[in-house]
Amino acid sequence: MAKRPEDYTSRTFLFAMATLVVLMAISVIPPIEAGGVSLRRANILSDLIRFDSDYTPAEDAPSQPEIDVEEFHVDLEEVERQVAKAAREASPTGDGTSVSWQGIFEQQPAEADTLATHTDPAVADSLAARNRAIAEADFSALLPPDSTIIPVEEFHTGEGPSPLQRLYDKLLDGTQPVRVAFMGDSFVEGDILTADLREMLQETFGGGGVGFVPAASPFTGFRQTVKTTSKGWTPYNIMQRKSVPDPYAGDFFVSGWVAAASDGASTRWDMTTRRRHLDECRRARLLFISRKPSQVSVTLNDGEVRTFGFEGDEVVRQIVVEEPQIRSLEMRIDKGAEGFSVYGADFDELSGVAVDNFSIRSNNGQAMFWTSPTVNAQINSMRPYDLVILQYGLNIMQADRHDYSLYAQQIEKMIRFVRSCFPQAAVIVMGVSDRSQRGEDGIVPMESARDLSQWQRTAAEQCGAAFWNTYDAMQLAGGMTRFVDNGWAGKDYTHINYAGGAQVARALYYGLLQGVQRHLEYLQQAIERQQPVIAEPLPDIAPASADTLGAEPIELPAPPSAAEMRPEPRPLPRP
Repeated sequence: MAKRPEDYTSRTFLFAMATLVVLMAISVIPPIEAGGVSLRRANILSDLIRFDSDYTPAEDAPSQPEIDVEEFHVDLEEVERQVAKAAREASPTGDGTSVSWQGIFEQQPAEADTLATHTDPAVADSLAARNRAIAEADFSALLPPDSTIIPVEEFHTGEGPSPLQRLYDKLLDGTQPVRVAFMGDSFVEGDILTADLREMLQETFGGGGVGFVPAASPFTGFRQTVKTTSKGWTPYNIMQRKSVPDPYAGDFFVSGWVAAASDGASTRWDMTTRRRHLDECRRARLLFISRKPSQVSVTLNDGEVRTFGFEGDEVVRQIVVEEPQIRSLEMRIDKGAEGFSVYGADFDELSGVAVDNFSIRSNNGQAMFWTSPTVNAQINSMRPYDLVILQYGLNIMQADRHDYSLYAQQIEKMIRFVRSCFPQAAVIVMGVSDRSQRGEDGIVPMESARDLSQWQRTAAEQCGAAFWNTYDAMQLAGGMTRFVDNGWAGKDYTHINYAGGAQVARALYYGLLQGVQRHLEYLQQAIERQQPVIAEPLPDIAPASADTLGAEPIELPAPPSAAEMRPEPRPLPRP
């Protein structure tokens, strides 16, 4: 007779109960540290029981500080003093500062020498031609419905035209260079987003070239819009400024990179056709500091080589090359490498839009305070900026934080710093991008992105600057989850790629173009008001006799003020 099998059910139950008791016992062991690493409590009943040590209120006690305020320290009064001194002493086209492919620059006339009155026939003809061009201009066909546009909000409260209105005027003029500095973090590294924004602006308002390119950087190979080949340089990044030796530590421009030369150091830039208009470049500008007497040779389009000599000085120097088409450019330090700091080169057209990508990894905007105001002011005197876009905050954001008031205060300082160094420029604060994270329920949006964006908007409003809501723009396109699903962003659910950059750039382009169109409509209304009311001349009228005049004088209304002449403001919808 077969032996009856044993019943293990009771043993299995006892084993499971014993395991549960052990795990519950482990749950009450407080968090410990081992080898300097903090170990979390193993609480299998976390959905039912929460210990005080496990709980961190989202607003009252965040997991880490919002920012390191010391990193954002800057003496803005000292910045203004240095910029004012540099502006007084700057000689952007003087023979001690600048040389061109054709030779030493001629000093440009002072502004007072170039002013002409409206009674000048040439000026009157120019104004009439401009009015005709404005009356015929119309960008409305390029714009999608207003409901799909995230507008650029401007909070200008001062008298006269706002900085953005001056920018729009230059864009509409079409005969002057319009320079845009796009300062950001790794979100736009390698010309992501800015490549497409540049292309669309140049397609609409003219211009060409890739803008500013560093002379040497570990990330040059990642950038698709220009090919950079360098050797003999020691590049320094501003985020590691504490380890940068003198004199280079005090040389930083807002680009965030400076390269120290050795004898024979060289950099070659080749234009590409990865975007339209990149190869439509007629002007290149090399920017550097030559502390010792030096000799720099420049090769244009693999052809002619010219050599330029410089006396030693602390000022920023430039070599400007103009040619019907610049396909490649190479600079080489033949002599005087000691203390020689090079920033890079910028490539643009003689008119139209140029967009410079100034992306710095791990930068929340504090790096601009570590740049040299003197260097910034000197380079701005050579190539002044009309618009500065500030794209920061991605590294500040925390999942459980909703109050970013401290960071908003630093953004206000950034705006003041930019206005000191680049006084002609309008400033747009670009809100933080959408972001998602992995949670217990899978991929979920990081709601704090909306909160941080609103604090950034508040900072722009406090300073009378402008704001553009990147978060809302990405939400209209489906949010970060859709960006990843469509292959527009990385699996970190944080960083967009070139395809995602094109989506965000298009949304920003439409926001800017909507502002241009509305400004254009205002100008057209103003021109229409200037037209004579009566087209045909009136017949001669005999003067009235004293008998026909009333005893009381007729009081005519005073002419309207400039403010009254403006149309009713059309406030942009707020997100």
